[in-house]
Amino acid sequence: MELQTSLHVNPRFLCSTCFTPVYLVCQKERKNLYFRHTIEDGRCSAVTRGPLSQEEINARKYNGVKESWLHLQMKRWIVACLEADGRFTDIVVEGRWTGEITGAWRKPDVRAVFNGTRVAFEVQLSTTYINVIAERREFYRQEGGLLFWVFSQFNIGARRLTQDDVFFNNNRNAFVINSRTRDESVASKRFLLECVWAAPQVNGDAAPLQRETVPFDALTLDSATQRAYYFDFDGERAKLAAENEARRQARHKALRERFEAFYTAYLPDPRFEDQEWQSLVRDFAAEGASLPGHPGSLQKGLLNSLYSAKYGKVFGWDYPNFIQIAHHMEPGVRKYLHYFRKALKAYNRADLIRREDHSGKWAVKVAEYKERIRADDPAYVPDTEHDALVDVLFPEVMATQV
Repeated sequence: MELQTSLHVNPRFLCSTCFTPVYLVCQKERKNLYFRHTIEDGRCSAVTRGPLSQEEINARKYNGVKESWLHLQMKRWIVACLEADGRFTDIVVEGRWTGEITGAWRKPDVRAVFNGTRVAFEVQLSTTYINVIAERREFYRQEGGLLFWVFSQFNIGARRLTQDDVFFNNNRNAFVINSRTRDESVASKRFLLECVWAAPQVNGDAAPLQRETVPFDALTLDSATQRAYYFDFDGERAKLAAENEARRQARHKALRERFEAFYTAYLPDPRFEDQEWQSLVRDFAAEGASLPGHPGSLQKGLLNSLYSAKYGKVFGWDYPNFIQIAHHMEPGVRKYLHYFRKALKAYNRADLIRREDHSGKWAVKVAEYKERIRADDPAYVPDTEHDALVDVLFPEVMATQV
Protein backbone atom coordinates (compact mmCIF):
# COMPACT_ATOMS: atom_id res chain seq x y z
CA MET A 1 0.00 0.00 0.00
CA GLU A 2 2.85 2.36 0.83
CA LEU A 3 4.48 1.69 -2.55
CA GLN A 4 1.24 2.40 -4.39
CA THR A 5 0.54 5.58 -2.45
CA SER A 6 3.98 7.06 -3.13
CA LEU A 7 4.37 5.68 -6.67
CA HIS A 8 3.68 8.88 -8.62
CA VAL A 9 5.06 11.32 -6.04
CA ASN A 10 8.25 9.85 -4.61
CA PRO A 11 8.62 6.20 -5.67
CA ARG A 12 10.52 4.05 -3.18
CA PHE A 13 11.89 1.51 -5.65
CA LEU A 14 13.20 1.68 -9.21
CA CYS A 15 14.06 -1.11 -11.61
CA SER A 16 17.81 -1.69 -11.29
CA THR A 17 18.10 -2.06 -15.06
CA CYS A 18 15.99 0.73 -16.56
CA PHE A 19 15.26 2.89 -13.45
CA THR A 20 11.51 2.84 -14.11
CA PRO A 21 9.41 3.05 -10.90
CA VAL A 22 8.18 -0.38 -9.82
CA TYR A 23 5.58 -1.69 -7.38
CA LEU A 24 4.66 -5.03 -5.85
CA VAL A 25 2.08 -7.39 -7.31
CA CYS A 26 1.17 -10.94 -6.40
CA GLN A 27 0.70 -14.08 -8.46
CA LYS A 28 -2.83 -15.27 -7.88
CA GLU A 29 -2.07 -18.99 -7.97
CA ARG A 30 1.08 -19.21 -5.84
CA LYS A 31 0.83 -15.83 -4.07
CA ASN A 32 4.44 -15.00 -4.88
CA LEU A 33 5.23 -11.30 -4.75
CA TYR A 34 7.29 -9.67 -7.48
CA PHE A 35 8.02 -6.17 -8.80
CA ARG A 36 6.25 -4.78 -11.87
CA HIS A 37 7.18 -1.80 -14.04
CA THR A 38 4.84 1.18 -14.09
CA ILE A 39 5.74 1.48 -17.79
CA GLU A 40 6.75 -1.47 -19.93
CA ASP A 41 7.54 -0.44 -23.49
CA GLY A 42 10.42 -2.74 -24.39
CA ARG A 43 13.20 -0.54 -23.05
CA CYS A 44 14.05 -3.09 -20.33
CA SER A 45 15.10 -6.73 -20.61
CA ALA A 46 12.93 -7.58 -17.60
CA VAL A 47 9.36 -8.46 -18.64
CA THR A 48 6.97 -7.96 -15.72
CA ARG A 49 3.58 -7.78 -17.44
CA GLY A 50 1.30 -10.14 -19.26
CA PRO A 51 -0.23 -9.36 -22.68
CA LEU A 52 -3.29 -7.62 -21.20
CA SER A 53 -3.35 -4.27 -19.39
CA GLN A 54 -5.35 -3.67 -16.22
CA GLU A 55 -7.98 -1.84 -18.27
CA GLU A 56 -8.25 -4.73 -20.74
CA ILE A 57 -8.58 -7.25 -17.93
CA ASN A 58 -11.36 -5.19 -16.36
CA ALA A 59 -13.11 -4.84 -19.71
CA ARG A 60 -13.18 -8.60 -20.18
CA LYS A 61 -14.14 -9.20 -16.56
CA TYR A 62 -16.98 -6.68 -16.30
CA ASN A 63 -18.16 -6.21 -19.89
CA GLY A 64 -21.93 -6.42 -19.85
CA VAL A 65 -22.00 -7.55 -16.22
CA LYS A 66 -24.63 -5.87 -14.11
CA GLU A 67 -24.27 -5.17 -10.43
CA SER A 68 -24.86 -8.44 -8.56
CA TRP A 69 -27.94 -9.11 -6.48
CA LEU A 70 -25.77 -9.49 -3.37
CA HIS A 71 -24.11 -6.12 -3.98
CA LEU A 72 -27.51 -4.43 -4.25
CA GLN A 73 -28.76 -6.29 -1.19
CA MET A 74 -25.76 -5.28 0.90
CA LYS A 75 -26.26 -1.62 0.03
CA ARG A 76 -29.86 -1.92 1.23
CA TRP A 77 -28.67 -3.58 4.45
CA ILE A 78 -26.17 -0.77 5.07
CA VAL A 79 -28.86 1.87 4.56
CA ALA A 80 -31.26 0.04 6.88
CA CYS A 81 -28.58 -0.09 9.59
CA LEU A 82 -27.68 3.58 9.20
CA GLU A 83 -31.31 4.71 9.23
CA ALA A 84 -31.99 2.64 12.36
CA ASP A 85 -29.13 4.38 14.18
CA GLY A 86 -30.16 8.00 14.60
CA ARG A 87 -26.56 9.21 14.86
CA PHE A 88 -26.05 8.85 11.09
CA THR A 89 -27.17 11.72 8.88
CA ASP A 90 -26.99 12.67 5.18
CA ILE A 91 -27.35 9.05 4.03
CA VAL A 92 -26.93 8.81 0.25
CA VAL A 93 -26.75 5.76 -2.04
CA GLU A 94 -24.44 5.96 -5.07
CA GLY A 95 -24.09 9.71 -4.61
CA ARG A 96 -21.14 11.56 -6.15
CA TRP A 97 -18.50 12.75 -3.70
CA THR A 98 -16.64 15.61 -5.38
CA GLY A 99 -13.30 16.83 -4.10
CA GLU A 100 -13.36 20.41 -2.90
CA ILE A 101 -9.86 21.22 -4.14
CA THR A 102 -9.02 18.94 -7.05
CA GLY A 103 -12.48 18.48 -8.49
CA ALA A 104 -11.87 14.72 -8.64
CA TRP A 105 -14.80 12.59 -7.61
CA ARG A 106 -15.83 9.16 -6.39
CA LYS A 107 -19.18 7.45 -6.14
CA PRO A 108 -19.20 5.28 -2.99
CA ASP A 109 -21.88 2.62 -2.59
CA VAL A 110 -23.27 4.47 0.43
CA ARG A 111 -22.13 7.60 2.18
CA ALA A 112 -23.19 9.15 5.48
CA VAL A 113 -22.02 11.41 8.29
CA PHE A 114 -21.32 9.99 11.76
CA ASN A 115 -20.52 12.39 14.60
CA GLY A 116 -19.13 14.89 12.13
CA THR A 117 -17.07 12.36 10.17
CA ARG A 118 -18.01 11.76 6.55
CA VAL A 119 -17.88 8.01 5.87
CA ALA A 120 -17.85 6.32 2.46
CA PHE A 121 -19.06 2.71 2.67
CA GLU A 122 -17.79 0.43 -0.09
CA VAL A 123 -18.99 -3.15 -0.56
CA GLN A 124 -16.14 -5.49 -1.48
CA LEU A 125 -17.30 -8.67 -3.22
CA SER A 126 -14.91 -9.14 -6.12
CA THR A 127 -11.22 -8.64 -6.67
CA THR A 128 -9.93 -5.07 -6.73
CA TYR A 129 -6.45 -3.95 -7.70
CA ILE A 130 -4.42 -2.57 -4.82
CA ASN A 131 -3.65 0.60 -6.79
CA VAL A 132 -7.42 1.23 -6.98
CA ILE A 133 -7.71 0.71 -3.22
CA ALA A 134 -4.75 3.05 -2.67
CA GLU A 135 -6.23 5.75 -4.92
CA ARG A 136 -9.56 5.62 -3.11
CA ARG A 137 -7.92 5.78 0.30
CA GLU A 138 -5.86 8.78 -0.75
CA PHE A 139 -8.90 10.57 -2.18
CA TYR A 140 -10.92 10.26 1.02
CA ARG A 141 -7.89 11.08 3.18
CA GLN A 142 -7.41 14.36 1.31
CA GLU A 143 -11.11 15.08 1.71
CA GLY A 144 -11.06 14.47 5.46
CA GLY A 145 -13.44 11.56 5.02
CA LEU A 146 -13.07 7.87 5.81
CA LEU A 147 -13.22 4.91 3.44
CA PHE A 148 -14.95 1.99 5.16
CA TRP A 149 -14.90 -1.41 3.44
CA VAL A 150 -17.52 -4.06 4.21
CA PHE A 151 -17.60 -7.72 3.19
CA SER A 152 -20.36 -10.27 2.86
CA GLN A 153 -18.06 -12.84 4.45
CA PHE A 154 -14.50 -13.06 5.66
CA ASN A 155 -13.30 -16.62 5.85
CA ILE A 156 -10.54 -17.45 8.29
CA GLY A 157 -9.06 -20.25 6.19
CA ALA A 158 -9.23 -19.03 2.60
CA ARG A 159 -9.25 -15.32 1.78
CA ARG A 160 -8.86 -13.51 -1.48
CA LEU A 161 -5.82 -11.31 -1.89
CA THR A 162 -8.06 -8.23 -2.09
CA GLN A 163 -9.46 -9.04 1.34
CA ASP A 164 -5.93 -9.21 2.73
CA ASP A 165 -5.07 -5.90 1.05
CA VAL A 166 -7.91 -4.28 3.01
CA PHE A 167 -7.41 -6.32 6.19
CA PHE A 168 -3.68 -5.72 6.69
CA ASN A 169 -3.97 -2.02 5.86
CA ASN A 170 -6.85 -1.62 8.30
CA ASN A 171 -4.94 -2.56 11.45
CA ARG A 172 -5.89 -6.21 10.80
CA ASN A 173 -9.63 -5.59 11.20
CA ALA A 174 -12.34 -6.52 8.70
CA PHE A 175 -16.08 -5.91 8.87
CA VAL A 176 -18.93 -8.11 7.66
CA ILE A 177 -22.56 -7.09 7.07
CA ASN A 178 -25.26 -9.71 6.47
CA SER A 179 -28.95 -10.22 7.11
CA ARG A 180 -28.30 -11.17 10.73
CA THR A 181 -26.33 -8.01 11.56
CA ARG A 182 -28.95 -5.98 9.69
CA ASP A 183 -31.77 -7.47 11.80
CA GLU A 184 -29.84 -6.93 15.05
CA SER A 185 -29.03 -3.35 14.06
CA VAL A 186 -32.64 -2.51 13.31
CA ALA A 187 -33.85 -4.18 16.52
CA SER A 188 -31.31 -2.40 18.74
CA LYS A 189 -31.40 0.90 16.80
CA ARG A 190 -27.61 0.75 16.77
CA PHE A 191 -25.40 -0.01 13.76
CA LEU A 192 -23.87 -3.45 14.44
CA LEU A 193 -21.28 -5.27 12.35
CA GLU A 194 -19.37 -8.50 12.59
CA CYS A 195 -15.73 -7.66 13.18
CA VAL A 196 -12.94 -10.10 12.32
CA TRP A 197 -9.55 -9.24 13.78
CA ALA A 198 -6.13 -10.61 14.62
CA ALA A 199 -4.24 -10.20 17.88
CA PRO A 200 -0.44 -10.19 18.14
CA GLN A 201 1.44 -12.75 20.20
CA VAL A 202 4.55 -12.37 22.31
CA ASN A 203 6.67 -14.24 19.74
CA GLY A 204 5.72 -11.74 17.03
CA ASP A 205 3.19 -13.94 15.25
CA ALA A 206 -0.54 -13.28 15.06
CA ALA A 207 -3.06 -15.42 16.91
CA PRO A 208 -5.91 -17.13 15.00
CA LEU A 209 -8.54 -14.67 13.82
CA GLN A 210 -11.30 -13.73 16.23
CA ARG A 211 -14.78 -12.50 15.41
CA GLU A 212 -17.48 -10.69 17.33
CA THR A 213 -20.51 -8.54 16.64
CA VAL A 214 -19.58 -4.98 17.61
CA PRO A 215 -21.28 -1.56 17.41
CA PHE A 216 -20.00 1.00 14.93
CA ASP A 217 -19.75 3.59 17.71
CA ALA A 218 -17.19 1.37 19.49
CA LEU A 219 -14.77 1.61 16.56
CA THR A 220 -11.76 3.89 16.33
CA LEU A 221 -12.15 6.02 13.20
CA ASP A 222 -8.84 7.42 11.97
CA SER A 223 -9.26 9.50 8.82
CA ALA A 224 -5.57 10.44 8.72
CA THR A 225 -4.50 6.81 8.24
CA GLN A 226 -7.77 5.69 6.62
CA ARG A 227 -8.32 3.01 9.20
CA ALA A 228 -11.37 1.96 11.21
CA TYR A 229 -10.83 -0.74 13.78
CA TYR A 230 -12.24 -2.41 16.87
CA PHE A 231 -9.05 -4.10 18.08
CA ASP A 232 -5.85 -2.04 17.94
CA PHE A 233 -3.43 -4.63 16.54
CA ASP A 234 -0.57 -2.17 16.01
CA GLY A 235 -1.01 -0.64 19.45
CA GLU A 236 -1.06 -4.03 21.17
CA ARG A 237 1.93 -5.19 19.14
CA ALA A 238 3.87 -2.07 20.16
CA LYS A 239 2.93 -2.72 23.80
CA LEU A 240 4.16 -6.33 23.58
CA ALA A 241 7.33 -5.20 21.83
CA ALA A 242 8.00 -2.65 24.59
CA GLU A 243 7.45 -5.32 27.25
CA ASN A 244 9.76 -7.72 25.41
CA GLU A 245 12.40 -5.03 25.13
CA ALA A 246 12.12 -4.21 28.84
CA ARG A 247 12.62 -7.87 29.70
CA ARG A 248 15.57 -8.07 27.31
CA GLN A 249 17.17 -5.00 28.85
CA ALA A 250 16.73 -6.47 32.33
CA ARG A 251 18.35 -9.74 31.26
CA HIS A 252 21.25 -7.89 29.66
CA LYS A 253 21.77 -5.72 32.74
CA ALA A 254 21.99 -8.81 34.93
CA LEU A 255 24.42 -10.44 32.47
CA ARG A 256 26.60 -7.30 32.40
CA GLU A 257 26.84 -7.27 36.16
CA ARG A 258 27.62 -10.99 36.38
CA PHE A 259 30.25 -10.84 33.63
CA GLU A 260 31.96 -7.73 34.98
CA ALA A 261 32.18 -9.24 38.46
CA PHE A 262 33.67 -12.42 37.02
CA TYR A 263 36.10 -10.59 34.69
CA THR A 264 37.27 -8.15 37.36
CA ALA A 265 38.11 -11.06 39.67
CA TYR A 266 39.66 -13.15 36.89
CA LEU A 267 42.16 -10.59 35.59
CA PRO A 268 44.41 -10.46 38.68
CA ASP A 269 43.83 -14.13 39.57
CA PRO A 270 43.18 -16.58 36.69
CA ARG A 271 41.69 -19.15 39.01
CA PHE A 272 37.93 -19.41 38.44
CA GLU A 273 34.87 -21.53 39.05
CA ASP A 274 34.22 -23.44 35.82
CA GLN A 275 30.54 -23.99 36.62
CA GLU A 276 30.02 -20.27 36.95
CA TRP A 277 31.80 -19.60 33.67
CA GLN A 278 29.81 -22.23 31.77
CA SER A 279 26.62 -20.71 33.15
CA LEU A 280 27.70 -17.37 31.70
CA VAL A 281 28.49 -19.02 28.36
CA ARG A 282 25.00 -20.55 28.17
CA ASP A 283 23.19 -17.39 29.24
CA PHE A 284 25.10 -15.19 26.79
CA ALA A 285 24.42 -17.71 24.01
CA ALA A 286 20.70 -17.46 24.78
CA GLU A 287 20.97 -13.74 23.98
CA GLY A 288 22.80 -14.40 20.72
CA ALA A 289 26.26 -13.49 22.07
CA SER A 290 29.11 -15.99 22.22
CA LEU A 291 31.76 -16.44 24.89
CA PRO A 292 34.72 -18.79 24.49
CA GLY A 293 34.78 -22.11 26.30
CA HIS A 294 37.60 -20.84 28.53
CA PRO A 295 37.95 -17.24 29.80
CA GLY A 296 41.60 -17.32 28.81
CA SER A 297 40.45 -17.00 25.20
CA LEU A 298 38.60 -13.74 25.80
CA GLN A 299 39.64 -10.74 23.70
CA LYS A 300 41.16 -8.88 26.62
CA GLY A 301 42.45 -6.03 24.47
CA LEU A 302 38.91 -5.27 23.35
CA LEU A 303 37.34 -5.69 26.79
CA ASN A 304 40.01 -3.72 28.66
CA SER A 305 39.81 -0.81 26.23
CA LEU A 306 36.01 -0.59 26.51
CA TYR A 307 35.96 -0.91 30.29
CA SER A 308 38.68 1.75 30.47
CA ALA A 309 36.60 4.09 28.30
CA LYS A 310 33.51 3.33 30.36
CA TYR A 311 35.14 4.20 33.69
CA GLY A 312 37.53 6.87 32.45
CA LYS A 313 40.61 5.19 33.88
CA VAL A 314 42.99 2.37 33.02
CA PHE A 315 41.28 -1.01 33.45
CA GLY A 316 43.07 -4.35 33.16
CA TRP A 317 46.45 -2.94 32.15
CA ASP A 318 49.48 -1.47 33.92
CA TYR A 319 49.61 1.66 31.74
CA PRO A 320 50.32 4.83 33.71
CA ASN A 321 47.61 6.87 32.00
CA PHE A 322 44.61 6.61 29.71
CA ILE A 323 46.33 7.94 26.57
CA GLN A 324 48.54 4.84 26.49
CA ILE A 325 45.43 2.74 25.85
CA ALA A 326 44.69 4.84 22.77
CA HIS A 327 48.24 4.32 21.49
CA HIS A 328 47.87 0.59 22.18
CA MET A 329 44.70 0.42 20.08
CA GLU A 330 46.33 2.17 17.11
CA PRO A 331 48.17 0.46 15.61
CA GLY A 332 48.37 -2.58 17.93
CA VAL A 333 44.70 -3.66 17.92
CA ARG A 334 43.31 -1.48 15.14
CA LYS A 335 40.78 -4.13 14.12
CA TYR A 336 38.93 -3.05 17.27
CA LEU A 337 39.59 0.66 16.77
CA HIS A 338 36.00 1.27 15.64
CA TYR A 339 34.71 -0.02 19.00
CA PHE A 340 37.17 2.16 20.91
CA ARG A 341 36.25 5.29 18.94
CA LYS A 342 32.56 4.68 19.63
CA ALA A 343 33.32 4.15 23.31
CA LEU A 344 35.23 7.43 23.55
CA LYS A 345 32.19 9.22 22.15
CA ALA A 346 29.59 7.21 24.09
CA TYR A 347 31.31 7.82 27.42
CA ASN A 348 32.45 11.36 26.60
CA ARG A 349 36.20 10.75 26.98
CA ALA A 350 37.39 13.20 24.30
CA ASP A 351 38.48 15.79 26.88
CA LEU A 352 40.38 13.13 28.84
CA ILE A 353 42.30 12.11 25.71
CA ARG A 354 43.13 15.72 24.83
CA ARG A 355 44.32 16.53 28.35
CA GLU A 356 46.72 13.58 28.36
CA ASP A 357 47.97 14.04 24.77
CA HIS A 358 50.80 16.33 25.84
CA SER A 359 53.01 15.44 22.85
CA GLY A 360 50.21 15.77 20.29
CA LYS A 361 51.13 12.37 18.85
CA TRP A 362 47.64 11.02 19.32
CA ALA A 363 46.09 13.95 17.44
CA VAL A 364 48.46 13.21 14.53
CA LYS A 365 47.47 9.55 14.61
CA VAL A 366 43.79 10.47 14.55
CA ALA A 367 44.20 12.64 11.46
CA GLU A 368 46.15 9.89 9.72
CA TYR A 369 43.81 7.00 10.49
CA LYS A 370 40.72 9.02 9.60
CA GLU A 371 42.21 9.77 6.19
CA ARG A 372 43.05 6.10 5.67
CA ILE A 373 39.55 5.06 6.73
CA ARG A 374 38.05 7.51 4.21
CA ALA A 375 40.32 5.98 1.56
CA ASP A 376 38.97 2.48 2.40
CA ASP A 377 42.34 1.24 3.53
CA PRO A 378 41.88 -2.55 4.11
CA ALA A 379 44.03 -2.31 7.25
CA TYR A 380 41.12 -0.48 8.88
CA VAL A 381 38.31 -2.85 7.96
CA PRO A 382 36.49 -3.27 11.30
CA ASP A 383 36.25 -6.71 12.87
CA THR A 384 32.56 -7.07 13.71
CA GLU A 385 32.75 -10.62 15.05
CA HIS A 386 32.08 -9.42 18.59
CA ASP A 387 29.18 -7.06 17.86
CA ALA A 388 26.66 -9.20 19.77
CA LEU A 389 28.90 -9.46 22.83
CA VAL A 390 29.68 -5.74 22.84
CA ASP A 391 25.96 -5.01 22.47
CA VAL A 392 25.23 -6.92 25.68
CA LEU A 393 28.18 -5.61 27.70
CA PHE A 394 28.37 -2.06 26.33
CA PRO A 395 25.01 -1.17 24.70
CA GLU A 396 25.91 2.53 24.68
CA VAL A 397 28.86 1.76 22.42
CA MET A 398 26.84 -0.13 19.82
CA ALA A 399 24.22 2.63 19.81
CA THR A 400 26.85 5.29 18.98
CA GLN A 401 27.80 6.38 15.46
CA VAL A 402 31.23 7.76 14.59
